Amino acid sequence: HISTAGARAHRITIRLLLAATALGLGFVVYLFDRLPGSAYFLPEQWSRFAGGQFTFGSVGGWLPEFAHVYAFGLFTATVLGTTRRAALTSCSLWWLVDILFEIGQHPSLSPHLVAAAPVWFDGIPFLENTGAFFAHGTFDPADLIAITLGALAAWMTLSGLHYRKEGHNHVRPQQP
Repeated sequence: HISTAGARAHRITIRLLLAATALGLGFVVYLFDRLPGSAYFLPEQWSRFAGGQFTFGSVGGWLPEFAHVYAFGLFTATVLGTTRRAALTSCSLWWLVDILFEIGQHPSLSPHLVAAAPVWFDGIPFLENTGAFFAHGTFDPADLIAITLGALAAWMTLSGLHYRKEGHNHVRPQQP
């Protein structure tokens, strides 16, 4: 039998591995399927197939959005703790962030967001790309679905990893 601390460490390890795997898949999509310069974190020279040779087909269109909310839901829940409230907070937070960023790419909103990006964002990592993200991003209703499914999948994963209620332990005590 596994001790309570050992079971908790095992759940944390699984969460981190699943999150890292999801991010890795999203990264591979950007590496092979997206045009150079389409991702802030990916140097243009790393893109293997500039010009649109698509390895992942239609899945490559939505997999990064699913993977982002899924992975960061798991990462954040791991930091917040092992309660259902931590899982719900984490998955809801990342769902909201990703949904807002996707909606911000809509052609009726993006020009306003580009204009509103403060000048002082320039030179600050990640923030410096705010205007370009909204100016060059593409709104896709399918991404809204992928984000929602990613958040639900993260919640289901976290729930399946035996979150405990306050004062209730799911690990069986060791037999003498």
